[in-house]
Amino acid sequence: MIKHYLKVAFRNLMKYKTQSLVSIIGLAVGFTCFALSVLWIRYEMTYDTFHKGAERIYMVRAHYTDIPEHISNSTPYPLAAYLQEKMPEIEAKATTSVHQNVKIRMENDEYEVVMAAADSAFMNFFHIQLLKGTVNFLKENNPEIAVTEEFAKKLFGSEDDALGKEVEVNGRSRQIGAIVSGWSRHSNIPYSVLVAARHSPRWKSGPEQLFIRVRAGMDMDTFRKKISTMDLSDIQKESELSDLLITRISALRYSDYVSKIDVVISFSYIFYFSLAGGLVIICSLFNYLTLYISRLYMRSHEMALRKVNGASHNALSVQFAIELLMILCIALAGGLLMIEISMPYFLNFTQIEADSYYGEIILYLLIVIILSFLFAQIPLSYFRRRTLQEAIKGKGGSARPYLFRKTAIVIQLIVSLVFIFCTVMIMKQLYFLKNTDLGMERHNIGNVALWNGDIKQWEEKIKALPMVTETLPPSYFPIIPTGPMMYIEINNWDDLPKISEESLTIGMMPAKGDFFEFYGLKLLEGEFISDKNQGNDVVIDENTCRRFGWKQALGKSFYYEWNGQRSAYKVVGVVKNFSYRSPTSKPGLIAFQHPKAQEYLLNRASILFKFREGAWNECREAIEKLYKDEFPNAYMRLFNEEKEYDKYLRSEDALMKLLSIVSLTCVIISIFGVFSLVTLSCEQRQKEIAIRKVNGAQVCHILRMFFQEYLLLMTISAVVAFPIGYVVMSHWIESYVRRTTMDGWIYISIFVVVAVIILLCIIGRVWKAARQNPAEVIKIRGEKRCVSKFGRSENI
Repeated sequence: MIKHYLKVAFRNLMKYKTQSLVSIIGLAVGFTCFALSVLWIRYEMTYDTFHKGAERIYMVRAHYTDIPEHISNSTPYPLAAYLQEKMPEIEAKATTSVHQNVKIRMENDEYEVVMAAADSAFMNFFHIQLLKGTVNFLKENNPEIAVTEEFAKKLFGSEDDALGKEVEVNGRSRQIGAIVSGWSRHSNIPYSVLVAARHSPRWKSGPEQLFIRVRAGMDMDTFRKKISTMDLSDIQKESELSDLLITRISALRYSDYVSKIDVVISFSYIFYFSLAGGLVIICSLFNYLTLYISRLYMRSHEMALRKVNGASHNALSVQFAIELLMILCIALAGGLLMIEISMPYFLNFTQIEADSYYGEIILYLLIVIILSFLFAQIPLSYFRRRTLQEAIKGKGGSARPYLFRKTAIVIQLIVSLVFIFCTVMIMKQLYFLKNTDLGMERHNIGNVALWNGDIKQWEEKIKALPMVTETLPPSYFPIIPTGPMMYIEINNWDDLPKISEESLTIGMMPAKGDFFEFYGLKLLEGEFISDKNQGNDVVIDENTCRRFGWKQALGKSFYYEWNGQRSAYKVVGVVKNFSYRSPTSKPGLIAFQHPKAQEYLLNRASILFKFREGAWNECREAIEKLYKDEFPNAYMRLFNEEKEYDKYLRSEDALMKLLSIVSLTCVIISIFGVFSLVTLSCEQRQKEIAIRKVNGAQVCHILRMFFQEYLLLMTISAVVAFPIGYVVMSHWIESYVRRTTMDGWIYISIFVVVAVIILLCIIGRVWKAARQNPAEVIKIRGEKRCVSKFGRSENI
């Protein structure tokens, strides 16, 4: 019996081969997008969940009074004991400082790894085991280090060969004193090296990250509110802590723990892509179910005849269930093949590190298939109840299948138009951000700094490089990425009626005339800083001037108090606003002063230089050679400022690529759906077309009839889709300081392009139907009706 069902199912697939192929391709593409998007979002949401009791482990983060708008991941070391004393809800605590991109060198091999500072509390808190060696590496100032078992094998081939070996850590010789257990790289702290922690007893901000484990059964909403409203007045004389907040360790990935400049794509955009993947599978399922129900309408006579010949409801259910499952299984196989082809590119793009993912993907797809199968039983249960008389009389009306098809097409077009509109707006906003005037020069500008090395020795050497066109002496810091910048907190300035309760944080950068000219900063009034100025003479930008409420800033001063001493900063110049932060960040307050006022920071100063167009790679290689030859044990920081600024837009760039793929997928699925439905419609309306031709209708009239029908559906879809797209993109664009506009030509262009594609898609099928001989059509339809009436064929 099963063999018979399979044979009939295969025959029906071949009979409706165009619709079956469209269904299979659409479902396979939908399965692929859905599975990959769910895999990505689940991977991002499960960082650090492997820790024992991860749901109770939180990082304590802080606001500081000097930078109140910034959430710092670092807290003073004494805060750990202070919180455990004040908060009985805390079961355990641990602190660490994490160093990214630490260079480990052994002979000719060099690796960049994550190094974490550890003590016994950190080891016990995270259940890190000592596998070989001793715990002497935990003693402060001990030159020994510990490496993970995995990294030891990478260095020496075996962990047994690692103990006692010498390696260079950032240019300093260290001995491997222990092998410890590591943890999954699916972590925000995938350490490979542990060193002894150096805890500072001072309350000043340091590099420590504080983790706490809350007691089981605690109400976390209450505890989170308690710690955020905690009174810190007794320690604020020694610390600049403003308030505290906690973030669950497994939620750090999709909080602002990771800076925008360090991530490939932000978590919110990954969520958008996952949502898009869900809409793609919905779109493909709608397309599939539309074709499925349309075929059920066309086979209503067949089902009625089967019932007359003794077929039971269960037999009909099994027959159509096998046909349904056959398409779903073929689509599943096609989806897995697409996933296998695209997976290397997907893993490279998303930076997912997964050893095995097929089990998870198959689970997702099986869930979708089961839900699709169950949902498809609803129309089947309706059709199998129809009697032969109802099928012959057409009881229930013939408008239902057409109404359902049109509704399905409208839904698919709405989804497609929303995706296309969002993608176009993202592309337009990206183009605007990359090409708009920032008020400063960033093109073909680089900077290089050395830590533990004398950068002054390189000034003439870098200037002599043939690809370098201009240099500045090592007295300044780059604007992009900014740093290190000194921040001061003020609450008093000229023309202020009384001392403000709100403090303002101003970034102070060293600069003289050559610095302003180098970056092309435009002077609006006053003069640039020069050697004749005092250390407290400053140049500010328009934004800072407006924040102080000054219409004329020259000669005005703002004041900084520290330890009872008051310093006055006098404005000698104002420059035009310039953008050096992320496009989503509000412009900060900034002032420039003579470099002699920040001499204590000049040991970290950079050499700023300009290079010829297209010569960055050559320039970078030349500087890296200088570094390896002259300061191999130092740490070099080398940046292309334009590329660093573009990192701010990396998430948008990635989202644009993802949405472009999704938009194309949705359009293709929608076109497939329109094409297959037009094919079915032409088959069902052959008699109508023939009668129209007999009554004098020309081919152009038939084409116009179909065009008007689908243009109407397109118009209805656009009326719904464009407002949705406008609302979504208005909300998204509001997060940017500099925004593009949503011009009317975008709506018109998208509508025209999609309409032309749809019309080109259906013109072939309609033309073929309209060109048929009406006499032959009516004759064939009559023969089919006779066959159907007397039941001489199983498949009609």
